[in-house]
Amino acid sequence: MLSGYPSNLALLADFEELNIKPDVVITGGELLTDVIRKKLERKFSCYVQTHYSCTEGGEIACECEEKHLHINEDWVIVEPVSFDNAPVPFGEMSDKVLITNLSNYIQPFIRYELTDRVIVHSEKCRCGRNTLWLEIEGRTDDILEFDKGIRVAPMSLYKVLEEVKAIRRFQLIQRASDKVELRMVSDERKEAFEQAKHALRDFFEAKGLTVEVVMSDRPPQADKTSGKFKHIYKDFE
Repeated sequence: MLSGYPSNLALLADFEELNIKPDVVITGGELLTDVIRKKLERKFSCYVQTHYSCTEGGEIACECEEKHLHINEDWVIVEPVSFDNAPVPFGEMSDKVLITNLSNYIQPFIRYELTDRVIVHSEKCRCGRNTLWLEIEGRTDDILEFDKGIRVAPMSLYKVLEEVKAIRRFQLIQRASDKVELRMVSDERKEAFEQAKHALRDFFEAKGLTVEVVMSDRPPQADKTSGKFKHIYKDFE
């Protein structure tokens, strides 16, 4: 089995010298687009599927052959809700989701809030399974390309910034082939930015890159047209 984030696996699939033959490729953490799914199928010549999981809830839903994410109802309770936590009916997009983990007795998570937007379906799936299934508006962050043609998967940068605990929310925007802009929410903006800047520079230098890191006065923002929020994206020609 080969498992990973779709964007990372998409980069991996570009290596012609990689000659492995997994029985299955399982992705998670980001949206598995049709383009990446087909690319992985061509490269590895096997079944490619995705799942929906998180640290607090474990395996929330697994994909069937109809590409529907069936909720593991004996493992977790999934509640699609509006911004004010009102229940959202079947077939309608939620603003967020609350999960209750039914298996973690050491550290219970009850109605834990995830910012994912989901649609829960009650209609019967053609695969024959009887559980509810969902659609998720997953992360669609960009793969960034820097000088020397070096490409970086968004989750790699996400993990770097996630370690800066003083940052409550962030958004990293590539403004040029050698420049990124950091938007963030923090109670200690100056100190948090310095930590983030050093962490990002160390990451880029390890790849042989010199990348300028600048701080934005603006907070992280969703796209004005689509309403979707990206943590990592490219914004230059």
